[in-house]
Amino acid sequence: MRQFPPRQLRRRSSLLLSLSCLAVLAACGGAEEGEDYSAYLSPFAAPSPVFASALEGIYSGISVGTTATALFLLTTPKYSQTPATIAWLQQFDPSVPGNATQDPLRSSGAAFAHAAGLTGSGQVIAMSDSNVSVTHEALTGRVTVVNTSAMSNNHGTSVASVAAGNSANFVGVAPGASILAGDFLSDPRLTQLGQAAIGAEAVAWNNSWGFTTLGLDQAGFNNAFNYGADGEAYLATLDAFAAQSVVVFSVSNDSLTNATLMDGLPYLRPTLEAGWIAVANGVPTFSGNTVSSVHLVSNSCWQAARWCLIADGSWNAATGPSNDYDPVTGSSFAAPQVSGAMALLAEAFPSLDPHELRVRLLASAEDGFFTPDDTVELAIGFNKGYSVIYGHGFLDIEAALKPIGGTAVTLAGGTQISTDAPVLLTGSAMGDAVEVSLAGTDVAVRDALAAGFVMPAGALTAGARPGAQAGKLLAKSLLGNLSAERSATPSALTDPFAEFSGPVLAMSSPDSEATAAILVPQGGGSAGVTVSRAVTDGSTRIELGVKLARDAGTVMSLDGENAAMMASVALGLTQSLGDGAFLALSGEVGLTDLGGSTAFGDTGSARFNAVKVAAGRSDIFSKGDRISIGVGLPVAIASGETTLDLPVMREGAAAFDSVALDLAPEDRQ
Repeated sequence: MRQFPPRQLRRRSSLLLSLSCLAVLAACGGAEEGEDYSAYLSPFAAPSPVFASALEGIYSGISVGTTATALFLLTTPKYSQTPATIAWLQQFDPSVPGNATQDPLRSSGAAFAHAAGLTGSGQVIAMSDSNVSVTHEALTGRVTVVNTSAMSNNHGTSVASVAAGNSANFVGVAPGASILAGDFLSDPRLTQLGQAAIGAEAVAWNNSWGFTTLGLDQAGFNNAFNYGADGEAYLATLDAFAAQSVVVFSVSNDSLTNATLMDGLPYLRPTLEAGWIAVANGVPTFSGNTVSSVHLVSNSCWQAARWCLIADGSWNAATGPSNDYDPVTGSSFAAPQVSGAMALLAEAFPSLDPHELRVRLLASAEDGFFTPDDTVELAIGFNKGYSVIYGHGFLDIEAALKPIGGTAVTLAGGTQISTDAPVLLTGSAMGDAVEVSLAGTDVAVRDALAAGFVMPAGALTAGARPGAQAGKLLAKSLLGNLSAERSATPSALTDPFAEFSGPVLAMSSPDSEATAAILVPQGGGSAGVTVSRAVTDGSTRIELGVKLARDAGTVMSLDGENAAMMASVALGLTQSLGDGAFLALSGEVGLTDLGGSTAFGDTGSARFNAVKVAAGRSDIFSKGDRISIGVGLPVAIASGETTLDLPVMREGAAAFDSVALDLAPEDRQ
């Protein structure tokens, strides 16, 4: 082991409430945006994008709204304490904006996760730091100490409390997680803690410290790892842990022009990147619910930008051997927020590994307040821009718990269908029948980063609402050729293509006993042909018609795309009542193939029908006029069923099941 004075070699990335902070904080306003930072971009290719996991078991059901979150915070006293005011920070850095938000539990989205019932329960967070007060009320019973030193326990206790503290007076990011603690004063101690973390399958290894004298270059790397068995063993432990979980390092609190050795280590050793996150300390300013700017009170991300996040490292954290809480700020207390966030996500998405959880944190970070300097493919087909100054942006746990990118449902055969928009665009003849059939059923979907979510099955469809076809019929009646209609012989079968839009060419024999009509297709639209024959016996006129039609997706199709074939028979009866009055009755019955298939499989067939009754009278106001009024049931499915094979959620698990759909609407128009 190389011999260096510990305080010279390793620094803690934090600042406590004291005047000694002044010189450091005043220099930590960050760097200017808009400059050419290409020299700081990694010369190595990014790690291979993560693959979409085969999701099994529990799916996340995060659906807490802002109202529920606000109510949760208002009724939980420990959330109402201000950890550190802006005025407190401005004592040390006057350039901190006066309208900034100093509330890390809310600004990070941790409060949202808690309102949703997530605590990081069952997860282990390793941390290399100074001693931790295991008897502090915020940590008692949840800290396992691997090794200890003579260092003060204020810093380690504060870091642990931010990551996982919980008491009547305080709450950290993952209050249900446990801590595996050790110090950072020597390579053997770091190796011992890392090996214990590997054995405990810790989701993150938090490091709120760094080297003060070693640069991010080959000389610094050699000095840290290549001059003895202890350094090599520590590096091997970092390799092993980063291969299965995520190492979290705070950046320096000094305003530098480079990343430091440990937060930027993947810049020199690219194999570590997939398991590495660097964390800077910044104070956000919000515009509504969106981060509009971030004032850095630590070093920028620099060469670590591709794996860097920002969090608000100002807290009223646990300190000392007693149950005390004091204001603290620094990247030391930004880093454990990210480690705690890893624990929350691990609880929410148990089928995702830590590397996939890391990608979620990077992908969901708020980034609208900067212009990206470069992009990285975090997952197959999913690219994210990042800034050399701000990395991927400000930590947003709420966004990481919600779907990222588009969502899709996976069918039994492995086919994925996007659910960003309704998949089933049912025709007007079905009304809301499909939505009614799917009500109360939940299906499993996954987002662009392979996380599973619960979605109401009704969201798969956008059915026609009552009134859709009725409005169309009314419009057609008002726009028709009224002069021709009032001079024509009263008939029950007057509009054989009433359910369709488009021009109709009609013809009839001189005695009006035989008629034919063609629905002219336009731009690949619906088409049809019908013929009818009438028989008149005194005051009674009976009509029989047959119709073949192709619906382009507006009436009978289940998905709005596949054309449905229709065949029907219509019967009409017109009775003269004398003095120009008449009564007309008509009915239509038929079969349709519903378009043949949808994204979910074959649909089968269904029966449909329509009924109409009308009454009228001629020569009321003047010779040749006619007034008629009618009511009817437009074309609608009368009976028909189909099934969809969907990944149905029951009791927290997804299983493929056949969901039966009754295609006949309960309430016809």
